Amino acid sequence: MNTTKISTPDIVKNTTIQGIYKPNYTRYLITAASLVAILALLSITALGAYTLLPAKIHYRITKTFHIYQTTGDAEINLGLMLPKSGPYQSVHNLSIQWDGDQEIKSRAYIDLLELSGQVNADGEKTALVDYEVTLAQGNPSWQAPVAKFDMLPQEGIESNHEEIKTAASSVLSGASGNPAARIFQFVSSYLDYSENGCEETNVSALEAFRTRVGACIGYSRLMVALCRASGIPAKMIIGTILPDILFSLPHDEASSVPGSGHAWVEYNLQDSWHFADPSWGYTNIGFPTFNHNDGRHLSLGDFDQFTASKAELFNWATEDASPKNVQLTSIFASNSGQTEIATETSIRKTWDQRWLNVILALAAVAFILSKVRDRVISKYYPD
Repeated sequence: MNTTKISTPDIVKNTTIQGIYKPNYTRYLITAASLVAILALLSITALGAYTLLPAKIHYRITKTFHIYQTTGDAEINLGLMLPKSGPYQSVHNLSIQWDGDQEIKSRAYIDLLELSGQVNADGEKTALVDYEVTLAQGNPSWQAPVAKFDMLPQEGIESNHEEIKTAASSVLSGASGNPAARIFQFVSSYLDYSENGCEETNVSALEAFRTRVGACIGYSRLMVALCRASGIPAKMIIGTILPDILFSLPHDEASSVPGSGHAWVEYNLQDSWHFADPSWGYTNIGFPTFNHNDGRHLSLGDFDQFTASKAELFNWATEDASPKNVQLTSIFASNSGQTEIATETSIRKTWDQRWLNVILALAAVAFILSKVRDRVISKYYPD
């Protein structure tokens, strides 16, 4: 009897055997789609946890002033405006290094730091001011009295002008829900942001409404004017936006301003104050900045009271000297024309709870997915 020996390659070539190893493309597609869906879910979870969940962000701000005198002695004055603790921020651990006279005067929203002294010829003097700030991300709501000026027209906020009153009535016509939200949405979409940015400090609410162009101050004044015209107490807040930096990496700026100057709104509804930033309108992921603080807004208080305090500080610094350097939060003056000053601000983020939120949210989603996977396996693959 003849027998035919079949080799291993011949077995592999057998069409019946090849059918056993035919790829299951449907299963591959389902697996790939599942992985994409899981990655998308994890990405959305991480972004939402980082942006939306309540969190505390801690910063350390160091301001350094180097004062130089070339010829002759000089009497110098250095005035600083320092933030105070408020509804969505906490300021602590203030440290001042200065070889001279110093005094701190407390005002409603800020502290006025007055440093004075003498610089000898060919000499140098250094002032170092260091403090820590904790900012809150979330939806701040707080109780505080409503001042009379929070409801009345004022310079730059023409809430009693017929055009503003008519616009407010039109915006809220037939509206339901939060009227301040309707005003916020109107202002955010109605105005175009100015190319000159927040340097346009003199743009009034009426001018912004007529030209449909404004910077942060124009947006804020228009929202405040429309709120007051609608019977909603509101005020414009001046402050700075701290940079969104990584842990411990310094962010240095050649000025005394911690971050970039900015303006936003606080309004009162149902006996509670709330936060809104109409010039930002919406974040990059489409989440509104209405009733939501991103943990970077460092408040210096109501704009009018801020300017009054700055005028007071300016008058003190220049009483017996000439102004040499005036910035948003500092004023330097000397009685000598040979005095120079170099300023620098260093900002470090020492803690960011948002990253902890991301880790915990991802861990929770991973745990839920593992439980779902176990249930699917036990149901469809019981063996």
